[in-house]
Amino acid sequence: MYKCILFDMDGTLVDTYEGIFNAYAYALDKMGLEFGGRTFVDQAIGSPLLMVFKEYFSLSNENAQKAVEYYRDYYAEKGIKEAQLYKGMNETLQTLKKNGVLLGVATLKRETFAKEILKALNIATFFDVVYGIDEKDKLSKADLLEKCVATLNVSKKDTILVGDSHFDAQGAQKAGVDFMAVLYGYGFKEAHLDDYDSCRLISKSVSEISKKLLEL
Repeated sequence: MYKCILFDMDGTLVDTYEGIFNAYAYALDKMGLEFGGRTFVDQAIGSPLLMVFKEYFSLSNENAQKAVEYYRDYYAEKGIKEAQLYKGMNETLQTLKKNGVLLGVATLKRETFAKEILKALNIATFFDVVYGIDEKDKLSKADLLEKCVATLNVSKKDTILVGDSHFDAQGAQKAGVDFMAVLYGYGFKEAHLDDYDSCRLISKSVSEISKKLLEL
């Protein structure tokens, strides 16, 4: 059994789609750029914000940072309130905690937003550590995982990341920790995960997370 279980946030712990959708719409409107609606959001969700604005809209680093600021202006005021806990997640976290597992969050969301959402949804107390993106958007998923492992003083072989996107799988692989892919989130719709050596487990539902992790 793993001693430390780290969770991605968007699409894994929490359904934040509405807030992300609206924040992108707001930012792109402020930048005078066309918003592609669900088609765009479904492609961009889970990706680092700075990368999205640079690669999808060919913005300079300066303008991409301005777009990120608009996005976060909306998110700080309204987006953090447009989040819902996935059904059964509270019970899953309770089960893991009762079994003596260390829990953490490693998210590409701004850390202050992540902590506010976790607190508002009454699950903040389950987590021993929460790390999110830094002020300069320099930290990668792998960097965040490294920080979690170091803070909790656990070995990488005893650690697994639970996530829903290829950024999570790649981050786990780079950081040297195992990975559980969830199929109910925003990224992985099918279990086509052969490209990721880090992927050890697949969960089709929230309830399967604790069952599969505690079976080991």
